[in-house]
Amino acid sequence: GHGVALALGVPPESVFAEILGRESGCAGGIGGSMHLCDMTVGLFPTFAIVGAGIPVAVGAALTAHVKKTDGVAVAVFGDGATNIGAFHEACNLAAVWQLPVVFVCENNLYGEYSRYDRTTPLVDLADRASAYRMPAQVVDGQILSAVRSEMKTAVERARSGGGPTLLEMKTYRYFGHSRSDPASYRPEGELDRWRARDPIGLHEAELVVAGALAPEQVEATKQTVADKVEAAESRALAAPAPPIRAMFEHVTGVHP
Repeated sequence: GHGVALALGVPPESVFAEILGRESGCAGGIGGSMHLCDMTVGLFPTFAIVGAGIPVAVGAALTAHVKKTDGVAVAVFGDGATNIGAFHEACNLAAVWQLPVVFVCENNLYGEYSRYDRTTPLVDLADRASAYRMPAQVVDGQILSAVRSEMKTAVERARSGGGPTLLEMKTYRYFGHSRSDPASYRPEGELDRWRARDPIGLHEAELVVAGALAPEQVEATKQTVADKVEAAESRALAAPAPPIRAMFEHVTGVHP
């Protein structure tokens, strides 16, 4: 959930600090890398279990529905999660009750070490939405404007009472599943083809063509961002670790 946290507006220092187990982290340093949470920007706790956040998002959508707020829940998960029971149960319930939730599947072609076409008998995972009479869309996940446009449509549909949507973002994982995974199972040339369509580079070109970013501003912008990230990392490293008693806080019925 690191990328989702940053996209929602969790400060980089807060993300770094949580990953590093520091008190200034978004969960006080007790959640760690796999369990980021910041309700000030609407980030529910992220999960280590594949697909575990999907039914939680449906629960959040049910809350918005019952309380008649304009809230919309978004569940972000990988291609492998579409093969687990929780995905189908969540889609079914969301469709039956027409809940305001958007299911976002980041299909990066690999579930851990297995290519998705070895484990799933579909070309487009978005086709699974038809079983629940749910609108779905295949999106070029490398194009930021396309992702933004389809997300806007799905959120507006959910907010207006139109129920859930499944969006399949076609994207790619540039590295192995973990730092110890060299990803030698990838076909030759596949990584290079996808790197040529890196979403940052594509968006950069789109901004330049639109006149929103001058060519000479590109490197300066990258350097500014790099400096901010480095400064955030330094501040996070300098922050103290949470005290041992912190593990007993926010736990019902447990006394240190």
